[in-house]
Amino acid sequence: MEQEQPSSRLIELEPRLLVLFLFIAIPFILIGCLFILGFVRSEMNQTAGDNMHGAAADTARYLESYVLHTLTNVSVLATTPALQQKVASSNRNYTKDPEEIRAQLIERDAEWTRARGVTTLAFDVVGDPVSDFLRRASSFNTAYKEILVTDRLGALVAATNITTDYYQADEDWWRRTFGDGNLGAVYVSNVAFDQSAGANVLEFAVPVREELADGVTDVSGILKVLVEATDLSTVVGAVRRGETGHALLVDAENGTVIVGTDASDVMRREYGAMPQLQEALAEGRTSFVGRHADGEVWLTGFSPMPEPSPSPELRWLVVVQEPLAEANAATRAATIYMVIFFAGMLLLILALSLYMHFKLVRPIREIDLREEMDRLASAES
Repeated sequence: MEQEQPSSRLIELEPRLLVLFLFIAIPFILIGCLFILGFVRSEMNQTAGDNMHGAAADTARYLESYVLHTLTNVSVLATTPALQQKVASSNRNYTKDPEEIRAQLIERDAEWTRARGVTTLAFDVVGDPVSDFLRRASSFNTAYKEILVTDRLGALVAATNITTDYYQADEDWWRRTFGDGNLGAVYVSNVAFDQSAGANVLEFAVPVREELADGVTDVSGILKVLVEATDLSTVVGAVRRGETGHALLVDAENGTVIVGTDASDVMRREYGAMPQLQEALAEGRTSFVGRHADGEVWLTGFSPMPEPSPSPELRWLVVVQEPLAEANAATRAATIYMVIFFAGMLLLILALSLYMHFKLVRPIREIDLREEMDRLASAES
């Protein structure tokens, strides 16, 4: 009887040791699984961020192509013979001292502004045959909100509609396009609201050139086209990510959302994670997880415009973003299923172990082998 007590205690203790071992092992196994899944989630976020960066870079290249294509069309329009002749004719009418002429132009501009364009001069400008030609040209592109042409001194010689002012040489876009008057330069502005056009527009300005002797050309005037920003909205708004992910065109300097999710979302708000975007840009990263002012967390990839830029004014960043919860939905579901699977497997192993112990192992171990040996020896003798 004394030998049976330790054996009996061992038999009773063995299942408890198994259960204790499993309860110690389960947390470590689950922690290991969660660590692995966390690493996988981080890698998936990085991959998703890289994909968003790729989509942003593709959109930036498309926007660059759009700007260059529009600039080419405007430059071609500036080579129209009738337009060049009109500008040259206006320049030939200047016979007085340049300062005296400029003072006269400024006086006309003041009268134009006071009367809000309701003057004989304004009607003569918009009624000119070249203005009719420009209106026909703008009818082929509904994004063209206004086209105007000036002579070498900045006086308006043709326009699709009555503008807010007559004298243009005091405008920054005009001075930058005219340059030194010999070569000139192309000018593309950032998106801004134009009072004359009554819309948020891009300004495209190019020199009108006059051919001199020996093939040399000179700047004889300036052509400017105001292009509504709706085309940018069409490009950016077409980019989608998941159910609610989308693209934005953001001003890198002040964080203004130039173009948002639709045609009405233009120059209306600030980007909610601008400090984090600028930090990621400074660190050379192409994606980040940012918390916006409304508290929502977004996974974001971004790209600046390709270099060299068509214009130094285009300080644009294309941002492609998706709510982090949405981006991690598949990983989160996989995490839950993985935890359930491992927990289920551990419980199954525990149940099978207990079953094997009580149904198979314990009955065998409860047999007194010494008595069986003595019984067999007695039977043989």
